[in-house]
Amino acid sequence: MRYQLDRSSFFIMRILYESDTGLQPYTLLMRSKLSGEVFLKIFKALTARGLVVEKNLLISLSKKGLEVFLNDATNILSGPKEWRKVPASMLGRKIDVNDFYAPNIFLLKR
Repeated sequence: MRYQLDRSSFFIMRILYESDTGLQPYTLLMRSKLSGEVFLKIFKALTARGLVVEKNLLISLSKKGLEVFLNDATNILSGPKEWRKVPASMLGRKIDVNDFYAPNIFLLKR
């Protein structure tokens, strides 16, 4: 079964994957650097899907969660990065290699 994971869910799963025996909820919250509201929303979603288990005050990946994490790692990390797209208003004309270019001397630092 394919799970649609967003980057923040994947990030929490990566933190849990890198831990040996699991993490306490507060430690996981601090390492994720997410707000409490967002963290709880993601944690509840991961728990409802059965990807994360909580046992003896430790949160860890379940076997299904480990399998999903390892299978989807390349898909999530290589996804489209919206923040890299340059707005059309910021794009100017490209200067050819042999084109004359004279910088504005008033904008140069002295």
